[in-house]
Amino acid sequence: MEAPQGLLFRLAGRGRLFRTLMAVMVLMGLVTGAVFPFGMVALGLPPRAVFQPTFVAACLLAGLLVGGANYLVVRLVLAAPLKMLAGMAREVAGGNLRCDPGGSG
Repeated sequence: MEAPQGLLFRLAGRGRLFRTLMAVMVLMGLVTGAVFPFGMVALGLPPRAVFQPTFVAACLLAGLLVGGANYLVVRLVLAAPLKMLAGMAREVAGGNLRCDPGGSG
């Protein structure tokens, strides 16, 4: 089995890292939303009230929204620094060993 770092580097190299992150975060949100009603029953709420279709749908929707929001935060925080780092790596690979992190070359 491949090391997780190797998989991430492969995905990033193909431009699929953010798509994969989105899928994983949304899936985690949906799983959390699916498990949440069972947690409410474990805390003592009546199953008859918890497993109403509207409550389960609301839990799934909340999980979907949280997963989407997490993706947007990661995208906003990481996209620009990763693009800058990739540009610097291209400069170094091209022989420019004096590249400036500020982008002035």
